[in-house]
Amino acid sequence: MIKIYRYDITTKEFLQELEINEAYGTNLPFTTTIKPLAKKEGFAVCFNVTKWELVEDNRNKTIYVKATKEELKVDYLGKIKDEHTLLIPKQFDKWNEVSKSWVEDDTLKKEYEKSLIPKTITLRQARLYLLSIGLLDDLENIINQNRAYQIEWEYANQIEKESPLVKILGQTLNLDDTAIDNMFMEASKI
Repeated sequence: MIKIYRYDITTKEFLQELEINEAYGTNLPFTTTIKPLAKKEGFAVCFNVTKWELVEDNRNKTIYVKATKEELKVDYLGKIKDEHTLLIPKQFDKWNEVSKSWVEDDTLKKEYEKSLIPKTITLRQARLYLLSIGLLDDLENIINQNRAYQIEWEYANQIEKESPLVKILGQTLNLDDTAIDNMFMEASKI
């Protein structure tokens, strides 16, 4: 009896040790008489036509595409491909090739935060919020000086953040864009 070692057709991974009668020969497909290397954690034992070698095995690990943050499962033998990483990205991260890590992208984060700010609020919400911060009387004094503003303030169902009225009132009350954004965020909760 002689020992032979069978390996996978595709991956060349060691599958099993067989004992066969020497009279039948050892020329079976995808087998070798060369004894495989000992198993090692994180590696597959593969035959490269002349010898056994340890090949990095990351199969079933979760990886991320550096360009898109897409989550994938490794389905191949060998090192992680250059376009993938095992590092987990956060919501606003972009891959930085220099540091070989995910880095928070301030522009993406600010765009997202800006998207959360309501574009409109009801006049009820606006009035109650302005009352709570002590600006309602000042605002109404300004509005009463312009008939068009009076009509909009009295009859509109909602107020748009980008409206000329909000811009003028913001300037008159010394409210910058951040203060107006905060006002719309807070007023929308009322």
